[in-house]
Amino acid sequence: MMKKSKSLPQLKIICQDFCNKYIRLRDQGKPCISCGQSGKVLQAGHYYPVQGYDGLRYDEFNISGECSGCNCFDEGHLIGYGENLLKRIGNEEFEALKNRAAEYKKNGYKFSRSEILEKIKYFKEKIKELNS
Repeated sequence: MMKKSKSLPQLKIICQDFCNKYIRLRDQGKPCISCGQSGKVLQAGHYYPVQGYDGLRYDEFNISGECSGCNCFDEGHLIGYGENLLKRIGNEEFEALKNRAAEYKKNGYKFSRSEILEKIKYFKEKIKELNS
């Protein structure tokens, strides 16, 4: 459990680190979600960006392994990302993700301290499962 002395922004950074590590492990060996190229080092790329969609920051359906070229430098990467994400998660989950994104865009989202601590615990457990 995290010490109470950590601020919410500090906890969000810690959570993002564990979340990203989990996504990279989960998608290890898969091609880049956007360009489809295999054999690249993958980052944890968001379909809906954190800026504007903070409520989807740790959403496993919103984050996939993405090469640095697509994640950081290719403005058109979302076309391939969206097509391949739909194939990976299916129509039902893709539509649910779009609905969550619309809700968060409209109303915003604020994570609570307890929610972040729970997510940190969750991602630690998922990492442990993938490493065993």
